[in-house]
Order: sequence, then structure tokens, then C-alpha cells
Amino acid sequence: MKKSYTQKIALLALMTALIIIFCFVPITFGTISLALMILPVLIVAQVEDFKTTFALSLIMGLINYIAWFTTKAASPLAPVFQNFFVCVVSRVMIGVNAWLIRVGLEKLLSKSKLEGGKKIAAEQAIYFTSAALGTITNTLFVGAFTLLFFNGKTLSTGTAIDIKYILAWFSLNFVIEFITFAIITPPIVFALKKAHLVEDKSLNKKDILDADVVDTQPANEIQQ
Repeated sequence: MKKSYTQKIALLALMTALIIIFCFVPITFGTISLALMILPVLIVAQVEDFKTTFALSLIMGLINYIAWFTTKAASPLAPVFQNFFVCVVSRVMIGVNAWLIRVGLEKLLSKSKLEGGKKIAAEQAIYFTSAALGTITNTLFVGAFTLLFFNGKTLSTGTAIDIKYILAWFSLNFVIEFITFAIITPPIVFALKKAHLVEDKSLNKKDILDADVVDTQPANEIQQ
């Protein structure tokens, strides 16, 4: 129990550090800017409980919120993301939705009789789906809240905010982020589990008890 708690704190600290880096040092390719800060949340949503996922999602939202009042304050989009719902609530929903999807799909997987490589492949598919839909959640909530609070208003560049602007704004970035996060999340989660940096809950209680019986059987035979 103590080791698991220590691992949880260490993972949260690492992911928070990555969020800060990705948030204040954005990764850009020409006019495209990837929201890499949501990647740590997508990863944690695959390996941790709801409280931990929610906590990291809230931390990400608040860190990003601070950035839009400091390092990103000069951006034409600053007034939009300085809205608490657009910046914070939308980010929190990423982790919540990704976690719910992952847990729901894992319950379905637990009812199947898949083993070995097929089970690993199914788990990777779950992480892919969870990360993909988590990315969609970010886009949908940011777009919806932007229209709710800023529809018809004009940015400092003279651009009016409407449904057409929202669709054009998210189109290319969304496709790239959707593909990127959905593809890289599963192998990262797999690597974390293989390195025992996170708790692997793929073994249920019955499996653990069976393993204990196997371990103790030779000793019992010697005693006899």
C-alpha cells in the first residue's frame, strides 16, 4: 500500500512537471501548435484512479489558466482562454471522460476470455480509444464554451468569433492532435507498466491468490 501511494505521488509530480514544460514552452510546427500539455492527463487516465486523474486534470487546467494571464497574455486568443470555463473546465473534462471510457471498456474486456497477446492488443486498443475520445472532449468543450461566451465578439485581430471560425480554428490542429495522442499514448502506458512505474491491475485477486498457492506448494511438499 505504501509503495503504491509513493508511486502515485511520484507519477503526479512527473506529470505535473511535464505539463508545466509543455504549457509554458509550446511545441509548434509552422502555424500548428500541439496541445501536448494534455498528454500527461491522457496517460494518467489509463493507469490511475478517478481522484488522481481528476486532480491532475484540474492541475493542468489551472496551470494553463495562469499561462494565459502571463506568458500568453499577448496572444489574440488570450481573452477567450482567460475564461474559466473555456480554459479550466474544458481541461478537467478531458481526464474525466478519458477515465470513464477506459474503465468502461476494461469492464467489457474483463468479461472476455482473451489471454496473452490478444489481451495485450485489446488493452492497447482501449488506451487508443480513451486517448482519442479524450482529445475530442477537449476540442468539443473548448469550442462549445467559446461559442457560448464569445459568439459574435471580435478578437484584437479583427476576426469575428462564430461557428465558422471555430471549425476553421480547430480543424487542422484537431486532426493532428487526435492522431498523435491516440497513437503515442498506448505504447507509453505499456512502457510504464513494464517498467513497474505504475501499478498493473491486469491481475485480479483470484490470479494473485493462485500465484501464492503455486509459490507455497513446493515448501508444503518439503515439509511432508
